[in-house]
Parts: sequence; C-alpha cells; structure tokens
Amino acid sequence: MKTLWKAIVVMLVCLSPGIALACQGDDKVDKVDKETELRVLHMSYDAPAIDVWVTNEIIATNLVYPESSGYMTVRPGNRLVTVAPTGDPENVVLEGRFKLDNRESFTLVAVDQVGQIDALFTKDDRTIVEDKAKIRFIHASPDAPAVDIRTESAVGMPVFANVAFKEITPYLEVDGGEYVFAVTPAGTQTEVVTFNPVTLENGQIYTAVAIGTLDDTDEVPFMVRVFIDTDDGAAFVDLADARIMAIHASPDAPPVDLLVDDKAVATELPFTENTGYLGVMSGTRNLKVNAAGTDTTVIDADLDLQPGANLSVFAFDVLENIQPLVLEDDLTEPTEGKANVRVVHLSPDAPPVDITLPDGTVLFDAIAFGEASNNGMFTPLDAGTYDLEVRLAGTDTVVLPLSGITLEDGKIYTVFANGFAQPAEGQPALNAEIIINNPSAQDMVDDDATDDSTDDDTNGDETGGDDTADDRLPDRDRDREPDRDREPDRDRDQACLTD
Repeated sequence: MKTLWKAIVVMLVCLSPGIALACQGDDKVDKVDKETELRVLHMSYDAPAIDVWVTNEIIATNLVYPESSGYMTVRPGNRLVTVAPTGDPENVVLEGRFKLDNRESFTLVAVDQVGQIDALFTKDDRTIVEDKAKIRFIHASPDAPAVDIRTESAVGMPVFANVAFKEITPYLEVDGGEYVFAVTPAGTQTEVVTFNPVTLENGQIYTAVAIGTLDDTDEVPFMVRVFIDTDDGAAFVDLADARIMAIHASPDAPPVDLLVDDKAVATELPFTENTGYLGVMSGTRNLKVNAAGTDTTVIDADLDLQPGANLSVFAFDVLENIQPLVLEDDLTEPTEGKANVRVVHLSPDAPPVDITLPDGTVLFDAIAFGEASNNGMFTPLDAGTYDLEVRLAGTDTVVLPLSGITLEDGKIYTVFANGFAQPAEGQPALNAEIIINNPSAQDMVDDDATDDSTDDDTNGDETGGDDTADDRLPDRDRDREPDRDREPDRDRDQACLTD
C-alpha cells in the first residue's frame, strides 16, 4: 500500500505546474515540450470560407480558398478534426480522426468539390537540409488527369511522375537555384502549362499544390501554389505563366491599390512607381485600380493574357479621365552591344514630342499623349551614355533635357514622360522615369528593393532610384485565430507516391 501511495504522490508532483522539470530521467517529459503542429490547406475551389476545430478547440477561422491556416499548435493524440463553413458550425462538411504524433508537424488538405469534399492527411518532414532545397507536390485539381512535373519544358526531365488527383509525393531534395516547371499529362510531353522561372533556396522547404480546374467555363483557373513549409507554413507564391507590371502615371491621383481578379496584389502604389512584374495565370484576368485602402475603383479592365505574356499596364491621364494603357513587353535579350528602348508619352497637357540627340538627330518622332514609340515595341540602340532632348514634335524647342542617360549592353528600358508641362501650384512638373524591364540580379542587390523592374527618376540629371523584384518565393503571411466537440470516427493517413 505504501508503494502505491508513493507512486501516486510522485505522479501528482510530476504533473504539478512548475515542478515537472524536477522529475528527471524521463525522456517523455522532454518530448512533450516540443510542439505538435497541424496546418490546414483549403483547396476546395467551390467551397465557402471554413472554420476548423480540433476536438473542442477552434484553431482556424474564415479560411478561404486557396489559402493556408499556417502551422498551429495542437495536442498530440488521435484527434477529432471538424470542418464547417464559417459561422455555420452545425453544417459539418468534413470530419474525422487523425493521429497527430507528438513533436511532429502535419498538413490536412481539404480537396474536391464542396458536395464531395475530402481530406488528404500527411506528416511533414520539416528537417532542414542546409545545402539543398526540399519540395513535394500535391495534386488537388479534380478534373486534371495524372500529371508529370518536368523541368525546363514539356520535354524536360520529370521531377515528379504520374501524380494522380489526391496524391502527395515525398519531399525531394534539389539544388537551390532557378527552375522552370512544366506540367504534362503523365507519360506524355504534351504541355498543359509551363510556368515562369521560380527560385528555390537552399535550406528552405516547399509544398507545391496543383489547384483549380482545367474547365475554361468555371472561372477557376488551373494553377500551382507553392507554400513555404520552413516557417509558419502560411506564406506562398503562385507559379504563373504570364506577368503584368502596373505603373502609376496619373499625376493628380492618390496612391493606388492593384487588384487582379479582385485580390489585392499591390497596395499604396504612389505616382511614378511600379509594381514590378507580378506573376499571374494566363486567360482573361480582371484588373482593378482602386484608390489606396478603399473600394473606389478608378480603372476596371479585363486583360486577355496569353501564356508567356509580359504586359506593362500604365494608369495614366488626370484622375477624372484616368485610363489604362496596356503594352506588350518583348523581353527577348537584345543583340550584343545593344540596349532596347521605347518611349511612352503620358504627360496630359503636353503636345506630341520627338526624342532627339543634341545635334537634332531624331531617335523617336511624333509621340502623342497616351502613345508609345514604335507602337510600343522596343527599338535597339547602341549601348552607351547619351544626352537626350525631349522636343516639341517637328521643332527645335527643347521642353525637357535628359542628360547622362546610360543604356547598358543587354538591358531593356521603358522611358515614360509624366507630370504636367504647365503645372499648377502643387502639381508635378514634366519629368521622365526610366524602367529597366529586365533588371539583373546585381541591379536588385544594389537597389535593395523588391520589385521586378527598376525605376529611375530623370529630370535632366542621371539619378539612381529604382524598384526591383525577383520571382523568388516571397513571404506572404496569413494569420488565423485559435472550442467544439463531435464524435464520429475516421482514421486515415494519406499515402505518398514515389516519384
């Protein structure tokens, strides 16, 4: 009896707050200190926003397609997970028991159409490999066949092979660097989509998820979203097969937000600045420009994006007449010794202009307001440093000198005139901005910026300000908030395919 009471006393002491560390010689105590984590990915394209409970605790609220809850701390064990539409806890759409091992991380993926929503469940190996990047693939597109994920092109080497709907591959270790991924039906070299380059970094862990549908009529595009598993598991980037860059060129407009298909992709963009190239899926995309922080839309336009397209979209003219100017950007590398250049006239009160050398040699002639030189196509010029002049078309009258403009070998430039030729008090005067459409990695390092183009402010003197971006996997945070109980039974572990 004394032995029994002694055991009970020891157990109570070890379970008492603040005293547990004194109970040594038990590895299990150490393991409990390590968190068990669960992440939920909402990949059911026609389902509403959802709430998620683990037993009687709500761990995620208002989780929308196609986002991640991020990793959330949960108690280990055979846990009941319940999913219901946000604000409608009785209308349970998914429920089951899942084994959450101590000190491990897990992802639950809600997939398929809302009427037949299903769960994929997998353990996440978040062990970092310092000299490698780790990536896996989840097929969550209901109407897509089994697919291969290839590198470089549709005829490239398969990275993941024959992955069917609802299947998850193991993590694959690859060298860090820039990759182009292409999707083909399994066992074929028929391209479904080839994405723009993306950089995988050593020491990072990624989960790529194919989502949406191949049905052109449902307005849910097929796409691949890549989540970063290394940190909180919520950050992501969308692989894209087209790109757009928006430029704020309306001289009396306030800062603006840019929305693509009603999702904000850039905010608080001030006059003369640009977003850098933003990856978007091809097809018909709706673009809105709103006054920053409001629902007031000043531009609402549909863009027909072809696979591989690069577009520049200028929001120009005075605010009451603001409109978009869309230019196709041919980013083919210039020939050796050349720089490719175009000029865009976006000064509302300026007449047509020529761009000349000081001796009067005309490089670009008769560019009217709202137009670009050479119909928006880039013109090759010898690389070098130029003194340029903006003249009234057909005259010797210089309205804006542009001195010491350096055009580097292999670079592609857009020069756009902005501001007012005759500004009222407080209005910006006639000026020119230079965008580098194909910035180098060194450009981006030098300028310590995050957009995919550079933007130089030029008013007769060479200046160096610029905005740059790359197609790396960036941070994008989604915060979820951490009570509910049900009891059906469902044990399942999602099988992983080898590649």
